[in-house]
Amino acid sequence: MSEDEIEKQVRLMQQDVLKTTELSLREHFVLQKLAEQEKIDVDDDDLDDEIERLATQSGESPRRVRARLEKEDMLEALAAEMIERKALDLILDKAEYEDVPLDQDEEAAPLATVEAQAVPGEMQELPTSSEIPPAPPEAEGEQQTS
Repeated sequence: MSEDEIEKQVRLMQQDVLKTTELSLREHFVLQKLAEQEKIDVDDDDLDDEIERLATQSGESPRRVRARLEKEDMLEALAAEMIERKALDLILDKAEYEDVPLDQDEEAAPLATVEAQAVPGEMQELPTSSEIPPAPPEAEGEQQTS
């Protein structure tokens, strides 16, 4: 594989990651807003049930799972994930579904190449590190303090 082909593959993967991240963040904020509007919340019993489920999956005691989550400061993240899941369940419960047959061309679409798997859109040239201008001195100082 030539250097140009490698750079092209890297650019495609970077664009794919950026697009996927953007979509994930949008989904997160939409679900959070829905949860806020619908007053979806997680109480201690919900959290205990989820910890129990996680403990069963991992073969650990609920006490140990809770301790690990507290130590890693992940209880809040777990609660946020549960709220998002409840919001998504609300959407799915109220959604109306329609079965639509798949188009024959879509069924046979190849997914064996990076180009076929990448997010569609115009490929943009990303600047190389030598093309990026250096940050102003005051900006560098700000970055170091955060």
